[in-house]
Amino acid sequence: MKIKNCRNCKTPYLIDLFSLGKISFTGKFAKNEKINIKKTPLDLIICKKCKLVQLKHNYNLKYLYGPDYGYRTGINRTMSDHVKNITNIMVKKTNLKPGDHVLDIASNDGTLLNYYKKKYITFGIDPLVKKYKKNYKFIDFKVSSFFSKKNIQKKTENKFKIITALAVFYDLEDPNKFLFEVEKILHDEGIILIEFADIYSMIKYNMFDAICHEHLMYLSSKVLFQMATNNKLRVFDIRYNNINGGSTQYFICKEKSKYKNNKKNLNSALKKEENLGIENTKTYKKFFNKIENIKHKLKTRINEIKKNNRTIHAYGASTKGNVLLQYFGIGKKQIDFVADRNPKKINYYTPGTKIRIISEKKSRDIMPDFYLVLPWHFKKEILNREKNLIKKGSRFIFPLPKLKIY
Repeated sequence: MKIKNCRNCKTPYLIDLFSLGKISFTGKFAKNEKINIKKTPLDLIICKKCKLVQLKHNYNLKYLYGPDYGYRTGINRTMSDHVKNITNIMVKKTNLKPGDHVLDIASNDGTLLNYYKKKYITFGIDPLVKKYKKNYKFIDFKVSSFFSKKNIQKKTENKFKIITALAVFYDLEDPNKFLFEVEKILHDEGIILIEFADIYSMIKYNMFDAICHEHLMYLSSKVLFQMATNNKLRVFDIRYNNINGGSTQYFICKEKSKYKNNKKNLNSALKKEENLGIENTKTYKKFFNKIENIKHKLKTRINEIKKNNRTIHAYGASTKGNVLLQYFGIGKKQIDFVADRNPKKINYYTPGTKIRIISEKKSRDIMPDFYLVLPWHFKKEILNREKNLIKKGSRFIFPLPKLKIY
């Protein structure tokens, strides 16, 4: 459904930036080749007033995050190590004590919460809690639903010293409602950690594949700072990392909390965004042109490979990868199979492009000449995992942020 008002400031002054056209829902995989996953528009717009970059449409969240939702934190070593590090950082920052409550919003398969020591009271909320119930065995409270203050308070009236929300804030139809409710359940000396791939990282690292049906907003630090202020919260520190190709961590507390602002980091973030011109519509035209250039280079290279009768598999049946395959027009004619380590995806088909998914083992046994790496942001881990395959002669194509072959 097309939105009429900005998701943040609610004004109707929305300006078109560019469109990826109609794309099949990128997180859905078909059980057989004859099934057509619904196509819907992926149009990017910007609010003239508050400058929030966002999608032009809302989608059915219950459909997007249904039982067949494919992403799982614990299946990837890089992500597993990353969330473990987050728990260590947050315990130190809050000086967490035995019996203190911690909450992970969009807790997925429970990987993050399971890194906390048992002396803390853990709480996970996610529509997929029931799907991964075995992983929640040692987690004290769990709710299989989307986040709401009401659903949390059905289980506990305690305030949380730590609240984490990783790769979920940009999925929200109403971000201010989320912040308003989070502020109500946050301990006076608690910290919220929100992490996502922001608009600065997306533009700087050519991460157009972050534009998908799940991600309704592409936030800047400037916009998030204002959202926090409007909801009696304060961003007091910010850190960048390489997760998902480039993500930003925002450390948030209550407006009158004891935590001091890291002015250097906060001002640096705003300056970087200003220098990149993220509020200027011309910046997005340049960004779109860069993506078109990468598209041309990649398709040219793939066509050369196929003309020489070489074989190509895709590596990783990821949501982002499904954006790239569909928008670039790369399908069964170019890619024989997609190799994936998640057993739940094996023998399914990619949305829109209808490429069959096989196990990594089966793909290695076939030993294609090339792999097109779709989760390109895990480059270091993938090259290390597949070093034996590389020694045997298979080459790995990383399409973003710049086309490189290893």
